[in-house]
Amino acid sequence: MLRVLCLTVAYWVSGWLCLQLAIPPGYVTGLFLPLGIGLAAMLIWGNHLLFGVLLGSSLLNISVALVGAQTLTIPVVTLALLIASSSAFACFCGVWLVRRYVGFPNELTSGRDILWLFLLGGAATALISATAGTAVLWWQGVINSHQIVFSWATWWVGDALGVLIAVPLMCVFFAEPRYLWRNRRATLAVPVIFSCLAMVVVFIIASNNEHKKVEVKFAQEASLITGAVRSSLLSVEQTLATLAGLFVASQDVSRDEFAIYVEQIVAKKQGISGFSWNIELTANVRGSFEAAMRAQGFDNFVIRERTASGEAIVAPPRANYVVITYIEPWQEGQAIHGFNVAADPVRAQAITRANSSGQFAMTQPLQLLQDKVSAPAVIAFYPVTPLGKMNSLEVSNSPYVMGYATAIVRTNQLINASLQQLPVANRVSRSLISNSINPLQHYTLSITDVTQPDAPLHFYHQGQTVVPTDAEHLVLTEKLNIGGRRLELQVTPTDAFLQTQHGLQSWFVLVGGLLFCSLLGGFLLLISGRTQQIHNLVEQRTRELAAILENAVEAILVVNSNGKIEKANPAAARLFGYSLAHLYRLELTDLLPSVADNIGVNHLLDASREQLARRSDGSNLTVELSISPVDLAERQMFSLIIHDVTERKKVEQLKAEFISTVSHELRTPLTSIKGGLRLVLSGELGVINEKIHSMLKIAANNTDRLSRLVNDILDIDRLELGRVELSLQLQPLFPLLKQAVEQHISYADRYAVRLYLVEPDPALQEVKVKLDADRFLQVMSNLISNAIKFSPRDSQVSIHVMPVEQGIEIAVKDEGQGIPAAFRQRIFSRFAQVDSSDSRHRDGSGLGLSITKVLVERMGGSIRYESEENRGTCFFVRLSCLWP
Repeated sequence: MLRVLCLTVAYWVSGWLCLQLAIPPGYVTGLFLPLGIGLAAMLIWGNHLLFGVLLGSSLLNISVALVGAQTLTIPVVTLALLIASSSAFACFCGVWLVRRYVGFPNELTSGRDILWLFLLGGAATALISATAGTAVLWWQGVINSHQIVFSWATWWVGDALGVLIAVPLMCVFFAEPRYLWRNRRATLAVPVIFSCLAMVVVFIIASNNEHKKVEVKFAQEASLITGAVRSSLLSVEQTLATLAGLFVASQDVSRDEFAIYVEQIVAKKQGISGFSWNIELTANVRGSFEAAMRAQGFDNFVIRERTASGEAIVAPPRANYVVITYIEPWQEGQAIHGFNVAADPVRAQAITRANSSGQFAMTQPLQLLQDKVSAPAVIAFYPVTPLGKMNSLEVSNSPYVMGYATAIVRTNQLINASLQQLPVANRVSRSLISNSINPLQHYTLSITDVTQPDAPLHFYHQGQTVVPTDAEHLVLTEKLNIGGRRLELQVTPTDAFLQTQHGLQSWFVLVGGLLFCSLLGGFLLLISGRTQQIHNLVEQRTRELAAILENAVEAILVVNSNGKIEKANPAAARLFGYSLAHLYRLELTDLLPSVADNIGVNHLLDASREQLARRSDGSNLTVELSISPVDLAERQMFSLIIHDVTERKKVEQLKAEFISTVSHELRTPLTSIKGGLRLVLSGELGVINEKIHSMLKIAANNTDRLSRLVNDILDIDRLELGRVELSLQLQPLFPLLKQAVEQHISYADRYAVRLYLVEPDPALQEVKVKLDADRFLQVMSNLISNAIKFSPRDSQVSIHVMPVEQGIEIAVKDEGQGIPAAFRQRIFSRFAQVDSSDSRHRDGSGLGLSITKVLVERMGGSIRYESEENRGTCFFVRLSCLWP
């Protein structure tokens, strides 16, 4: 339960930290460590940690949802649980795949295991989590269909990188065996952690640079919008000034002249829905004015006003009137023709400002008299004075104000028209505004009339009502004074702007850097694993070698180039009669006096293997040395294996004495016995009965057998000692083969075996071989006699001559029982016989093949055999030859 709780907290905290690197729409990130942490925890401690993944993911997703929703609702909890379930399912599948195809616990020292861990635990597990999680977000309406591919790809990349980075780190700190993983912390964990932190820092820097670019771009384009708004409002003043010029130039302007002028000069101004001429009257000229207007064709003309309830009535007597005299377009404005606009308090305030200042004045947002539905609009008044009197206006009801050139401005139409023209005016800027049909798709523009700060009025609004979370710092606010009104302009970006402006450069920097970190982790995981494996192997081999050295029967010494003993085993201490501690204080010359007169140990490499050694008690012994130089980085060492050959010398002495006895003491009486038996069997000493003859014949055969054994013993000894001199001469081979066959015809008849020489090609019959004829006949005799002895009755033994590469090969083939597999390794050994029991049926000393092999090799050839049990054996003798 403690592990589940710890995993829950680790999942939650690491997920929250990773989501700080998220990019819009804010639900996915380029690095998501929790999936890797959960996967590794389940691999290390078991599947019950799945509950920690489920709880941690639920808490993480609920906290993320609360940031935007601010309240905990059933849909929020449902979404969090669905995403948590998909993450837990992905972890479960990943753990099953890794255990099935990689195996865990695993020391991860094999490149194959690491690769499959990354593929199955990283790519495959992330594929499951990204697919399930993105499907949940789309199903719940959190993302739209256009965001599915990007969200899935980012989710998959983040989860995969999280697994590739988190799993090795989790193993380093928590996996078993601890001694193995603990040693990899410095070589694996430290570089990976620091490289990941460095990549995050680089990402933050790159992301900040992108945000700064977005801020600059927003500031530039928002300034263009506010400038367009300012220009559009100021253009109303300019237009009215133009219209006012008509009445200044001609104080008696007719209705038709007004209509023509408006149509030709000022009516083309977009966003202004109407123009009017509002004349200023006093009470004493009201009657004449109304009569004059009726005379111009306006039947029943009378100055009117509108009551509070909206009913039109005849204007009551007043000191002054500002009457709508002319209005264009007439069809839309005839309903308000003749109205006294000064009777309305809002319009009266603007008229008063225009009259007192002699400048353009604008009303606050109001409801137009001709509109039946609410629509934002303002009325702009431009005072008209006679020529020469424009700078001598007096305060309040100046007799020099003729009237007001008036514009009816529908703010939405005016500002939208100005923004629609912005791409044309901004050809130099390659901004989003110059590339879009409606710039307000990317921006929200809000204008508030703050002339009275305590009672602000809505002037204009277009775009999103709620500012996106990622754009809360992107706000441009500007103050504008126009027509006596104070306006506050505020521009903020919309989601469309953020979607188009958020580049993926920083995201690619993060993903690319973390991918490098994960590959670095995999490489270090492999290298550190191999290093640890080698370290463990070296320790194991060191222990094994130490055990071998300690328990070796032979004496072993390790000395430096100066002859100082640096290592010795107990066998050396026993051989020389010293303790191990005392041996380390000695030099090689103390044990091998023959080294004393030489410059060092190097000469022993070329010296005789046998040396005279000295024990601690001063006694001498003969030893055999085996010296191996060991070249280290800074010095040269020598290992000596010392074998006491005292007993062997005694055996060799006994052998020499035995050979001498055989040669002198045994051979002479055997010759006499053999000669006497042959003389008796020949009948020259008289006829003997059949029983005595049979017994004497057996004795004679055994005497021959014993004589051959003595000769073989002497031959093998002389051959091994190199005392036999061979007379190698170039001579024909085929006659020698015929001679060898003829010598064994009678022997073959005794065993009822057919012996024959296969006639070779004429060219082979003339071939010459460099050999010793007598020894070659001895070789052929051994091979042919063996073949005959081991052949069944009525079988055959054949001798073949065949040409081979750079020589000739002689084959002796029989049809016997073959050589047993267990006997083949020692077929050429001394005294080796297939049947070595006392009751064997075939005679022989077991030295024939050994002698044959030595003789063939002394003549520069080689011998081999092929055998198949119950099918026969064939011996091949290869010799160099001279072709005719």
